[in-house]
Amino acid sequence: MTPQQLVIEIESLVSLPDVCVKVNRLIDAPNYSAATLGEIISQDTDLSARLLRLVNSAFFNLKAPVETISRAVTIIGTSELRDLVMATTAARIFTGIPGDLVDMTEYWRYSITAGVIAGELAKRCNVLHSERLFVMGVLHDIGRLAIYLKMPQESRDILLITGGDDTLLPDAENDVLGFTHMDVGEALLRKWKLPESIVSVVAHHHRPASTQVFQLETSLISLAALLAYAEISGVEWYETVELVEPVVWKQTGLEPEQLEAVMEQMPHKVGEIMDVVLGPKVRPLKSQPH
Repeated sequence: MTPQQLVIEIESLVSLPDVCVKVNRLIDAPNYSAATLGEIISQDTDLSARLLRLVNSAFFNLKAPVETISRAVTIIGTSELRDLVMATTAARIFTGIPGDLVDMTEYWRYSITAGVIAGELAKRCNVLHSERLFVMGVLHDIGRLAIYLKMPQESRDILLITGGDDTLLPDAENDVLGFTHMDVGEALLRKWKLPESIVSVVAHHHRPASTQVFQLETSLISLAALLAYAEISGVEWYETVELVEPVVWKQTGLEPEQLEAVMEQMPHKVGEIMDVVLGPKVRPLKSQPH
């Protein structure tokens, strides 16, 4: 099986809602307006409410509240809002994955934590439209869910090999499957018609030195994923710094000392977004003392 075949086989299990299909189709059209895009998204009242809560969250830190989807489109941008639609929807469509493979709440907690950290790091690097990095962080490991869903027994073998060490994951997946969750994530997001920048970052996030395009974004997601893993695991963030590849510091221009402020602000923002994506019953883990 190839990553592309796997994605085709799970389509019926994780098909995108009509609103996502319509939004993608509209953005591909030569002429469309923020109002039209807002109307399409507003047809899904639950998604609309979640998007507005997300846009008005501390992560975006807007000066005035946004009350309509069309206004959100105007402020954030059409493609950026489309990407948020996809990221918000992804948490709702992956169901039926065996509980012994992954705790879905913890999976999304990790992914959202990576997204929040990536967005905050991007702001410090003066990256334009830093919310793009939030979406990349939320979706960077989406290929793992597709593998869990379609190949549960092989996934158990991989988890036994890695023993919970994510740094071993790509090699273990290659040995067992002949491809990695990065390959599957790339194929899935390409199928969903997400921008090439997001697709490329997802395809290379474990190996930031391996890409010649979107190098800054890939390095930021690589760093954010390490920090998110530390946060979820209860490890002090500075203990993971030695695992950061040199290319990441070179591409981002960041220094390890700059990470402390990001990690201090992160728990509140993650908790707020977890409420939006998964519902208010989910609460963030208490931040480890630094």
